Amino acid sequence: MAYPCTMLRCCLPLMLLLAIAGNAQGDAGKELFEAKCTSCHTIGGGDGVGPDLKSVAARRSRDWLVQVITEPDQLTARKDPAQLELTKKFGMEMPKLGISRDEALNIVAFLQPGAPPPSGKEGATPEPGSAVAPSAGLKQEATVPTRELLSTGRALFTGKVPFAKGGAPCVSCHSLRYPGINGGTLAADLTGLYTKMGEGGVRSVLKSLSFPVMKNIYAERPLNGDEATALVALFQDAAAWKETPCDPYPWTGIGFFGLCIALTILYKRRIK
Repeated sequence: MAYPCTMLRCCLPLMLLLAIAGNAQGDAGKELFEAKCTSCHTIGGGDGVGPDLKSVAARRSRDWLVQVITEPDQLTARKDPAQLELTKKFGMEMPKLGISRDEALNIVAFLQPGAPPPSGKEGATPEPGSAVAPSAGLKQEATVPTRELLSTGRALFTGKVPFAKGGAPCVSCHSLRYPGINGGTLAADLTGLYTKMGEGGVRSVLKSLSFPVMKNIYAERPLNGDEATALVALFQDAAAWKETPCDPYPWTGIGFFGLCIALTILYKRRIK
């Protein structure tokens, strides 16, 4: 009977070390998740810009999760069915954020069943005007696009009014089909952004700006809450413009011009 006891005494330290290592990996993954992922994903709070990741480690293999975190473009290039389905559902491929394999493994360890949820910053008081993400699982109240907000949003988008921390205006890269705005062609047209992502999704994108090009431009120049709200209002109104039937006034003008030409021709014929 002494032999099993001896084996148990030998195994207990090893099991303890493994448990400590697993907890450390999960803690590191939690910090990474909160820094890199919470702007687009929740754990049990429902889909946002990206899918809800509750129980994702039970649905996907560890290797797949590591690759979608580190090299999502490679999954797309291979036409991975799960990746293509997600891209179609959310309208975009997950951005490549420069996360290493070791960091991805820590995040996956954190996503294992039983891991604690993201903590947030309990007790922290946000600074006035700072962008605050909506609480996971709570419905984000829609912004009302008032005339003042729309004017501010358009001025920020076009660069007529600079962002408080000096970030480049949206029009530098993006187009938006909206009165008084002409845009760039480097990045996506944002006309349908609000329709695709909703209030919470648009706010998450504006908070994180974690897409490859934007990350470098805005890393030290985040938008404040007032700027985000004005842009949300602009995108909401732009989506409504897109869904509104074609404005009849241009066609009315063309018709009137044609009528004038016809009357002129008839008048000239009459006086001959």
